[in-house]
Amino acid sequence: MRKIRKTHSKYGKYRFSRKQFILSALLISFFGVGAWVIHEVLYPQATDEWFESTAVNTHAVSLPKDDAPHQAAMEWWYYNGHLNTESGKQYSFHYTVFLVNNVVHHMVSHASVNEHQTGKHYTAQRRTAGNPSIKKENGFEFTQGDWLMIGGNGNDKLKIITDEFSLDLSLTNTYPPIYHGGNGIISMWDAGDSYYYSRSRMAASGVIKIGDTSEKVTGISWFDHQWGDFSVGVLKWDWFSLQLNDGMDVMIYQLRDKKTDEPILYTGSISQNGNTETLSAADFMVVPGKKWTSNKSSIVYPMEWVIEIPSRNIYLEVKSISENSEFDAMLTTYNIYWEGAVKVQGSHTGLGFMELYYMDNKR
Repeated sequence: MRKIRKTHSKYGKYRFSRKQFILSALLISFFGVGAWVIHEVLYPQATDEWFESTAVNTHAVSLPKDDAPHQAAMEWWYYNGHLNTESGKQYSFHYTVFLVNNVVHHMVSHASVNEHQTGKHYTAQRRTAGNPSIKKENGFEFTQGDWLMIGGNGNDKLKIITDEFSLDLSLTNTYPPIYHGGNGIISMWDAGDSYYYSRSRMAASGVIKIGDTSEKVTGISWFDHQWGDFSVGVLKWDWFSLQLNDGMDVMIYQLRDKKTDEPILYTGSISQNGNTETLSAADFMVVPGKKWTSNKSSIVYPMEWVIEIPSRNIYLEVKSISENSEFDAMLTTYNIYWEGAVKVQGSHTGLGFMELYYMDNKR
């Protein structure tokens, strides 16, 4: 058993100013949860405050038990994927549910679809007061109106309906889960610790709808589940999930201090044939290349990377499929990040996803 560190900010385990805390308490006491929602709209928290997470757990990850929600202040279930239609069109998507347990519960969902033929990028987000999940043993079920994320033990269902795009997918795990850090725990040092596992190859099938056109799709999806004792708001990061054509799956996670840019944690995993190898900072090199500047946020993101893992003779050239993949989540999680599909060439070929978070505290 490994004891997970417990960290506290100035006013206990949730980071609020004294004024915010008193106002929030009064609103909830006299007017109920609805007033809390109004308060969050009028006085939104900074990204580092919203993401503040402290949870105490003492066991390594155990599946399918840990597919279910935990008593953590922050927890998320995340999917990305590549989809192909019978007519030859290609799409990529991501869908994340954040479950937040601070003064009151609320849930946030982010979803996006990228149309590779046209470069069009569709995004949607929702935030719901309370905890609209259904309690399940060995699984999860989240519903926000006509959005659905349900799963457990590698048999999952996703449904997203918007005016611009819709997805209805069934996913089935085809590989053993990856327990990052060996037992599903990774240390982020001063930022805290995290429980973290992935299902790196889920077969996906279903229907995609763009505008008024619906088509059947098949493809491959990557699933992440992360929770625990960490404060994401003090970090910026580069994250890669790569599904290589020889059956190897690679996850690279680079965390840096948001203010100083100093490395906090460089870690990764290689998984093949049911065997997983944990990577430390000394095992790999990640070098950014060509950059793209967002017209909306002015944030600069590297769109091309070289990833080397010398001990495995791996040399990968990772390139974004569509530069226009920034997600503006200021309405729900008060941040902006880049989330999109990549293609892989070099010693191995394949597909994957990349998430970049470089937003500073000035926005």
